[in-house]
Amino acid sequence: MMEAHKILQAMPSECPCAYQASALLHDPLTGMLNKHGFVMEGNHLLTALSASGGNAILIYMELNDYDGLISRLGYDAALVLLVTIRERMVLAFGENALLARFDSERFAALLPDANADVEGIIRLLEAPLRVDNTTCHLSLSCGVASFIDAADNMDMLVMAARSARQEARRSSRQIGWFADDLRRKLARQRALEDGLWFARSGAGMSLLYQPKIDIRAGQVFGVEALLRWRHPEFGSVSPAEFIPLAERNQTIVPIGEWLMREALRQKQIWRQQGRSIHLSINVSPMQLQPDNCAPSVLEILTEECRRLGLDRDKLELEITEGLLSNEEVMTQVKAIAKEGFGIAVDDFGRDHSALSLLVNCPATTLKIDKSFVDNVVENERQLAVIQFIVTLARRLGMQTVVEGVEHLTQLVALADAGCDYGQGYFYYRPLTAQQVLDLRHKH
Repeated sequence: MMEAHKILQAMPSECPCAYQASALLHDPLTGMLNKHGFVMEGNHLLTALSASGGNAILIYMELNDYDGLISRLGYDAALVLLVTIRERMVLAFGENALLARFDSERFAALLPDANADVEGIIRLLEAPLRVDNTTCHLSLSCGVASFIDAADNMDMLVMAARSARQEARRSSRQIGWFADDLRRKLARQRALEDGLWFARSGAGMSLLYQPKIDIRAGQVFGVEALLRWRHPEFGSVSPAEFIPLAERNQTIVPIGEWLMREALRQKQIWRQQGRSIHLSINVSPMQLQPDNCAPSVLEILTEECRRLGLDRDKLELEITEGLLSNEEVMTQVKAIAKEGFGIAVDDFGRDHSALSLLVNCPATTLKIDKSFVDNVVENERQLAVIQFIVTLARRLGMQTVVEGVEHLTQLVALADAGCDYGQGYFYYRPLTAQQVLDLRHKH
């Protein structure tokens, strides 16, 4: 078995420049190509195959429970494991395959034989192996894409194979194959990501407002600003689709800044029209990172409130529950709260209820996720959870907003549970700024 240091020694050394160029394209622990080298070399291979009418497949692999393996083995044995995986890949894929290690647990292979037995290859790669008297049971999840079927270049081929792996995992399959529906999905995804770059200053973006109703008084307490996007080709795109894409390509930061400035501008217009409306604004985790090279959320809020003459006591930022465990983000959140802005924890209880983290959280509002509301009438245990959250919030000096109220029976149960405010289609669908002025419930 070749050891890790021998692989490093095998890299070009006769010329420092050649070594540096090679090092930029290779993984230092295994000697395989890294992603950049894989794409570069792969494009040369695909060009040659296209000229000859050939085809190729790309197999994108992720080693499951990589962290668990490393923690059991230790660093030195982990290096041996990686080198062994490289040797096994050479054996399984053959000398003509292009092999790469993208990062810690992700590997790829480009095969000039599009008819390769992928299932058999994966079984060979997963066979148990011994490392320093420890038996390692490998488990891979894979995506497979054909050059002819999926792509025009290596970047697209890698993306197609990665998308196939993601689809496979969502459907609990080990191997996913790129197909026509994935091609369309991937093409739409790329078009939307490109569109978000053009929309990052607000082009095609608009805001709607979801009213929050005081359950007992029957009056509008405030509104939550909701982002909407109309793509020039696809028309209206759901936030559930475009916001994750915006977070992935980091356009969420400028888009989020536009949202805050636009929502505050509208709040000033309402005030000029005689309506003092409590306003909630959602912020992305990425906007609260201290190193995103953009004006901070606090800077934007204080600048706009000063420019527009807005009071801070009727402004609230909504953060997701998962951020409570992020110390850097919570430092930003606490600074925002210290300056007089309200903080709401959105979708509380949907992912993980970080009860201990609420102790030092500056939030003034807990928003109970819609998933607790759907069966609240039929499920007494679900109602008991809501009652617990309400009691907890009150003991911590917080108010509760319950999302997704759609039926009168739900509203009655939530009122009995002690919830303060409600949102949902039972009251209103998201409204335009003008419709907010015409609400039948008084402010």
